[in-house]
Amino acid sequence: MTRHPLRLAAVLAVAFVAIVLALEWFAPTPGGPAGSSYATAPAGAAAYAELLRRDGREIVRVRRPLDDAGEIETLVVLEPEHVDPEEAAAIGARVRGGMRLVAGGGATGWLRDVVAEPPAKGSGAPGVARVTGPAPETEGVGAVAFRRGGVWAQLGQTEPLLTTEAGPVAVAAGQGEGRVVLLADPTPLLNGALADADNAAFALDAAGPGAVAFLETVHGYRDSGLAALPDRALWALLGLAVAALLYVWSMARRLGPPEDEERELAPPRRDYAEALAAALEASGDEEGVRAEADRRLGSGGR
Repeated sequence: MTRHPLRLAAVLAVAFVAIVLALEWFAPTPGGPAGSSYATAPAGAAAYAELLRRDGREIVRVRRPLDDAGEIETLVVLEPEHVDPEEAAAIGARVRGGMRLVAGGGATGWLRDVVAEPPAKGSGAPGVARVTGPAPETEGVGAVAFRRGGVWAQLGQTEPLLTTEAGPVAVAAGQGEGRVVLLADPTPLLNGALADADNAAFALDAAGPGAVAFLETVHGYRDSGLAALPDRALWALLGLAVAALLYVWSMARRLGPPEDEERELAPPRRDYAEALAAALEASGDEEGVRAEADRRLGSGGR
């Protein structure tokens, strides 16, 4: 293999990909998009999904347009970078039809398609929030810790659930047959703060009693072709493809110089005769040269 460096490179590439995948499998590092139920980083929501699962709830991760998804009792949307208008309209229609929505962080403009008069976000210091009034989402909850900060500066059509010294940070509202719970600061539902104060109890109450679906399309996860694969899987496939190309290249037949258009012919007989005469003359035997020349040329002695 050392005599074929391309084959060696292909084998090393495959070995590298295998080692990376093995390390990821046996010793995964925290990561993933903020707010995603797949993410194990402090800003992710994998612990929230696991908490709900251990509480006996069915957990679904929605990776397709909401119009194509089945029945959803509670939908969780955390830290969305962007929500398509069609998706926002679908969420609003489902809420009015009886779905519960728990949302917080990220973009908030899409809430106009869900709540007739949505709250407006403002700045505020992080802190510990107290229950503002009785509500199903705060039953058995004493204090909830918010790490990032931010408040609802204007409540709109909603009612406050939790309030810090800076202002209300969690609000709720009924919309049609459904209900929405909105957090100005989503950290109580995220991995890094879920164990603080009564955050876990609030997280369970906010989700309601039924099955819970996490909207993952807002984090880039989609069930369509290669887009359905996480980035790490795509990089692994790319590495394997490069290794395969290197191996095929190393096994391919090498190209030689171009072939001549015409077959190369032997030298003319005249050149051969002259060369032979020169060699015989150099011997110094003139008679012998003449006799040998006559014999070889078939001159018959003339």
